[in-house]
Amino acid sequence: MKWYVVATKPNGERLAEANLRQQGFVPYLPQMMTTRRHARRVEQVKRPLFPGYLFVQLDADTARWRSINGTFGVRHILTNNGQPQALNEGFVEALLGREVDGLIDMRGPGFGVGDVVQVLSGSFAERIGRILSADHAGRVRLMLNLMGGDVVSTMPSDMVEKVS
Repeated sequence: MKWYVVATKPNGERLAEANLRQQGFVPYLPQMMTTRRHARRVEQVKRPLFPGYLFVQLDADTARWRSINGTFGVRHILTNNGQPQALNEGFVEALLGREVDGLIDMRGPGFGVGDVVQVLSGSFAERIGRILSADHAGRVRLMLNLMGGDVVSTMPSDMVEKVS
């Protein structure tokens, strides 16, 4: 079975998830922990990783997927030419692999400014660079020496590894 994207009503992700589960679908709402500041209070709260969206696993050929559009909390399932648009294979599985205690772990692999890394894939594969910055969303900025000049590039942190 494949995974599909469901657009939800504003702040309706949890309601949509509960109602889809009640109808027998397999929903997945990836969440992360964020800091909320309000009225001089700071607290840690769970928030959807993709606000306004969740995923549902189904067989589009046999499941009654059109009923998803009438579910409380749901706007519609994303379609292409009248058929649900499946996600790329492995996308949701990769999210599930980063999940710890029901939350997506947004911490990177611990890169620090100045670390020397090697690019693993892409157009800069096998190149050595130096980390300029790393953010909580899993991206790194690095300085690469290409053809006698320095080039700054931003890429996902899983495309680089530390050089010892």
